[in-house]
Amino acid sequence: MSVLYSQNSDELFVRLVKIEIAPDVLTEYTELLNQQMNTAVKLEEGVLEYRVVNEKEKPHHFTLIEIYRDYDSYLSHIKTPHFLKYKTSTQEMVKSLELIDANLIGRTEKD
Repeated sequence: MSVLYSQNSDELFVRLVKIEIAPDVLTEYTELLNQQMNTAVKLEEGVLEYRVVNEKEKPHHFTLIEIYRDYDSYLSHIKTPHFLKYKTSTQEMVKSLELIDANLIGRTEKD
């Protein structure tokens, strides 16, 4: 499957988010992140998938893969109460944040 996105189309919008948080708030941050992601997937039709990893050697370094139905779904998402609560609650925890727009080149799943 080859999918490219465009901010002006109905194609998938994929964003990578690289976050470094303060090491002493790892547990609290992870709980807040999971709450936000689970709420978004449950309540928002346009939020299709989240995948999150953190580095083994630097567990306070996270990479999120966010997949939205389209760019408008992303724009709606960042205005929701649960996302704004997450942003406010974690603002002091985040040491760096990088947003990277990406193309979904392929995807595999077990049956």
